[in-house]
Amino acid sequence: MKKILITIGITFIASVIIGILPAILFYIPNQIEFAKLLPGVVNEEPEPIFMLLGSLSLLVLWVISFDKMGIKDYRTGALTGIWYSLLCFIFFDFTISGLTNIYSMEFIITDILLSGIVGGPQGAIIGWSLGKFAGK
Repeated sequence: MKKILITIGITFIASVIIGILPAILFYIPNQIEFAKLLPGVVNEEPEPIFMLLGSLSLLVLWVISFDKMGIKDYRTGALTGIWYSLLCFIFFDFTISGLTNIYSMEFIITDILLSGIVGGPQGAIIGWSLGKFAGK
């Protein structure tokens, strides 16, 4: 259990750092645009507590899943992070698109691809940490 908590902590901090560039270049400008198009429906700035809870719960799922799959190195973690992220965000984006008309197909595809790219380093960190702290 200790290795799970350590891995969640390390990966959470790393994910914040890894996510800065995509946030600045893609997500923040799109969030502002969506808020202007749908004032009162889309927040100009995301609610941090909801973002934190959502991110943390997805991270817990990833760490526990990676551990159960026996991933204990950065290479396997990176590969798993890519396909896991792609599948998670295909699910998220297409489900939201089935419920709303907020996102364009361009946004959806970009989000899925960016998520896959970000998922690689996140998975690598999870794999490395699970291997490093395996005895804990």
